[in-house]
Amino acid sequence: MAGIVLALLMLPFPAGMKIGQCQESKARVDRRIITPNRPTPELYADQLSLKITLVNLPGAKLSNSYWQAEYKIYFVPERDFDQIVKRLSKEGKTRDLKAEYFPTKILLAEGTLNKRGLSTLPERTFTRKGIDFKRKIPSDSQTSFSSILSFYTVKIYDAELKKTIYQSDNFIVPPFDTDSADRTSMLARTGLFFSFFVASDGSLYNSNRKRTSESSEWKPY
Repeated sequence: MAGIVLALLMLPFPAGMKIGQCQESKARVDRRIITPNRPTPELYADQLSLKITLVNLPGAKLSNSYWQAEYKIYFVPERDFDQIVKRLSKEGKTRDLKAEYFPTKILLAEGTLNKRGLSTLPERTFTRKGIDFKRKIPSDSQTSFSSILSFYTVKIYDAELKKTIYQSDNFIVPPFDTDSADRTSMLARTGLFFSFFVASDGSLYNSNRKRTSESSEWKPY
């Protein structure tokens, strides 16, 4: 899963660092240098937006096709997320994350969508703006490697395939924007993106990359 991969990317930096070179250990994501558990309030946007896109649906032009979804978006403090994921890993439970595993989570947003008339990409796009973020997070929890943890369930009926497709999963991202072209610095994340692609055989693929939500061409990475 995206969040577990992100957690595993926290590698010691730089190689061969001697004790005393830095007061705190550091980590790296891509080429971004991060100090774990250090407050970085500048990386917390006042508000977030959410964009959910059904990038492709074989039966999109048929009136009987429909798309339903539910979502809940949480903030989980860095120390808590790290400790819980390590425990879940030992217990073999990381493939099935649940919101109840994170007792200190803070609810940022929740909602549902129910859409018909899916012929065009704009019709297959749901946008929610103005999700309060920074003011909801205690100042001592505004650190670089905290997690925005989103759980979702989608139900899609494709009238061409005559098939109902279900998926429940989660996306995990840090407060900084990993879609930024500059991988050596960090910018505050301002948007969350859930994108879905129904293939001709009825398989359902997902992505949380911004660029995937902007075109009917599938770009999951």
